[in-house]
Amino acid sequence: MSDEQRIRDRAYEIWEAKGRPEGQEAEHWAQARDEVEFYKEGDATAGSVESGVAIPMPATGANADTEPDRDN
Repeated sequence: MSDEQRIRDRAYEIWEAKGRPEGQEAEHWAQARDEVEFYKEGDATAGSVESGVAIPMPATGANADTEPDRDN
């Protein structure tokens, strides 16, 4: 897959994840381009959408600072 197609696919994913807003194509494209360039450095397949791995986000909200109850 070409870099341009990876960027296009990633920009579409970003657009969908943000609720399909109008008028933010340039921002989504730039973010996708930056991500593809970042992940492909050092590994020819790292920039592919297929090889992407979700990075867990830290917990937020009221329960963010508590650990699960492990006594049960």
